[in-house]
Amino acid sequence: MNVLGIGGSVHDFSCCLVVDGTVVVAIEEERLSRVKYHPLGRISTDQFRLRGIQYCLDAAGLTLDDVDQVVGNDLIFPAVLRGLPDVRLINHHLAHAASSFYLSPHSEAAVLVMDGFGSMTDGRAETTSHFLAGDDGIRLLHWDTGAVVRKDERLPFSWANFDFVEDSAGVLYSHVTDLIGFGEYEEGKTMGLAAYGKADDAAELGRIVAVDDEGRIRFGRAERDALDAVHHSMMAVARTDADVFAVRAAFAAAVQSLLEEVVLRQARSIHERTGADVLCVSGGVFMNCPANYRLVTEGPFREVFLHGACGDNGTSIGAALHGYHAGSGLHRTPMTRPVTYTGRTYGEDDHVRALEEHRDRLVFRRSPDIAAETAEVLAAGGVVGWFQGGSEFGARALGNRSILADPRDPGIKDRLNLVVKGREAFRPFAPSVLFERQGEYYDITVESTHMCLNAMSRDDGPALPGVTHVDGSARIQSVRADVNPLYHRLISRFAELTGVGVVLNTSFNEREPIVETPEQAVDCFLRTDIDRLALGPFMVSKA
Repeated sequence: MNVLGIGGSVHDFSCCLVVDGTVVVAIEEERLSRVKYHPLGRISTDQFRLRGIQYCLDAAGLTLDDVDQVVGNDLIFPAVLRGLPDVRLINHHLAHAASSFYLSPHSEAAVLVMDGFGSMTDGRAETTSHFLAGDDGIRLLHWDTGAVVRKDERLPFSWANFDFVEDSAGVLYSHVTDLIGFGEYEEGKTMGLAAYGKADDAAELGRIVAVDDEGRIRFGRAERDALDAVHHSMMAVARTDADVFAVRAAFAAAVQSLLEEVVLRQARSIHERTGADVLCVSGGVFMNCPANYRLVTEGPFREVFLHGACGDNGTSIGAALHGYHAGSGLHRTPMTRPVTYTGRTYGEDDHVRALEEHRDRLVFRRSPDIAAETAEVLAAGGVVGWFQGGSEFGARALGNRSILADPRDPGIKDRLNLVVKGREAFRPFAPSVLFERQGEYYDITVESTHMCLNAMSRDDGPALPGVTHVDGSARIQSVRADVNPLYHRLISRFAELTGVGVVLNTSFNEREPIVETPEQAVDCFLRTDIDRLALGPFMVSKA
């Protein structure tokens, strides 16, 4: 059975093709359109037709006529689905739940979904959902909802007249992100900034926004206005750039602390409701790495399954897998390996074609061992663009579309932020660490394949300033030899050269979506301060 899944809402659109229960290919639309998050407000009407559909079909050697089902979720902007035959729409939070449970290695689990908001009914939208999943499918046990607030209550609902959804922890976090000066969909910056602040300096946030024992919050217009007023008053007395930064960081720390508490209380609530010892999670809230770490280490579950596409992008995978299991009537086979690298693979002809287009600006040759040679460049202080295999699905680069560097270099963070990536100086970089050695460097006993967890650096470990945040934490990626053997071999060789089984890993991009094609990788390499490009088997330098 061939099932095409369509994901997204009004942003983060994606496509996934499932064949006989296996995710064969999946792609986020932003990788193809080159518009970050691919949101309605930044794309033209001719971009409603998703390129990812044809991308998936071509990668699998199929046509639309070969597809047995097309499944999406009911929050997808309708124009995106025009022209597709008989699209079946499922509940938005169910699509999130399916993306986590069906990608997990578990046969039974509680499933917790938390995001900004999901499906809408009678003027309310789901904000948190509790499910129980097993061989008989995924069953909704409980949900929390918030009122849908319109900009002009005299007019009917439309996306143009949409303001926000009340009583949503995800919406609160997004509002604070906007309040402290970041853009739409930039909650990750708030997460990074929080480590620089003191939550007590913005303690009014915790007094304004009430949280009950089950993790439900009260955040409506009155609370929003009160929060805005507190922020305005604090900014009014900020005299220097340092004062302004401190206020922004305090608000980030306060909302981060509150979100972590909400997640823990919701986890205890679903644990009491289900009695399960395994939890699967999804929804944009679970892109928050510090909250995930506290959930794993302080929560009531024996095991928590996290995957790398918790946001609306992942609903294409959930929709497709739900469609397959509902349509086939077959019991699922739990996943034994992470579903991580879902993009199509580019061949050597594609690599050479991209390089030949810029022959006058490049020097390239086939490397006898691209992993070992890259490790040697890193150990000598070089920065390498690493382009291998199929692209990762989700927000994190996980060793196929990465910029790599030596984590021991105390100046590498500023170089990458300011010269290569063009982003704020406070933002941290992540370590990719050999899974079998991660305990030498970090206080963590669980696997973090998809870079969804923060862990604290060990006091007795080596100094790794390039990947250590201001609070001593790191958003780690555990690298297993059976999941990405080439990347594991690279880090192993770096360990032989330096004694450190860790490399700095950041996404291969510069103020744009992660590169998808060899051409995009070459373009990014040429316009940034990257020293070398490892493009498939080719080692590339600038002429």
